[in-house]
Amino acid sequence: MPPSPSTLRRLLEHDDLDAALDLLATTLPGPPGGATRKNVLSGWRVLVRWLRTEDRRLLGVTDPAAFARAYADWLAAEYHEVAATVNNRLVQARRLYRVLAELGLAEANPFDGVQGRTNMAHERRPVYSAGEVARLLDHASAEERVLVLLGAHGGLSGPEVRHLTFEDVSGDRAHLRVGGASGRTVACTPELQAALDAWARLSGETPLYGAPRGLLFRHGEAPLTDHELRAKVFRLCQRAEVPYKAWHALRHAAGLKLLAEQATQREVTEALGLGGRTAVRPLIQLSSRPDLTARPERTRRAGKKPGKDSH
Repeated sequence: MPPSPSTLRRLLEHDDLDAALDLLATTLPGPPGGATRKNVLSGWRVLVRWLRTEDRRLLGVTDPAAFARAYADWLAAEYHEVAATVNNRLVQARRLYRVLAELGLAEANPFDGVQGRTNMAHERRPVYSAGEVARLLDHASAEERVLVLLGAHGGLSGPEVRHLTFEDVSGDRAHLRVGGASGRTVACTPELQAALDAWARLSGETPLYGAPRGLLFRHGEAPLTDHELRAKVFRLCQRAEVPYKAWHALRHAAGLKLLAEQATQREVTEALGLGGRTAVRPLIQLSSRPDLTARPERTRRAGKKPGKDSH
């Protein structure tokens, strides 16, 4: 049953936009707590934030074209010109006014015909920002810490991580070898070294018998499957409240880290085992975005024991 237009109008006239949006969300498909509703409602609340920042009203828009342009420009600044995010928020705003029009509360949709931003190829490349990596590490167990750092610092692919053995890691944990004799040598950052040390001890390393042998990560006696690896990262993302992205988003984070440290295209290509320098170009485009590369002010010291959230 659609919400009552009179109830909605009363809420909007009293500027109770939060209650109005919750009521309008009942018109959306899917269950009340489903991803679709949550995503669209999140976009509507971004619009409300802009309205309050600009001291504007949701209804009674006198210049729809200027209204829509102003919101699009604000989104571009808010989301650092990331076209996919800006366009998504514009679509959600258009949807809100469509619902309002269907209920007889809005005469025109300001966002009809609004042109979105061009979605450049490099912007579609998923990546965990430096801040997101830090949050993942803050919530990671010893095993998860090694997994994240092998991707975000070492630049290893999913299959490389799944088949990595303790024999592939040098005794001082300063380097590791991936891909066998014809593969590449990866330098370990201090954080990755500390994480590997901690994981080796938990896996049975002793002064008498030395480092453990065999796979770093396993399911029984077999390597992790791709699904099992993704599931581990997904569960960590849920605990850390970080949006889940595919494994290669961690590799892209490693590439951005290297570029921030003034590595050359060739060095990034070799470190990540990429097919050619053209594969680095999208990362170079992303490296200009401070929201991805800025390091958080406070990060957990390498090697610190996991807290209550660790498993």
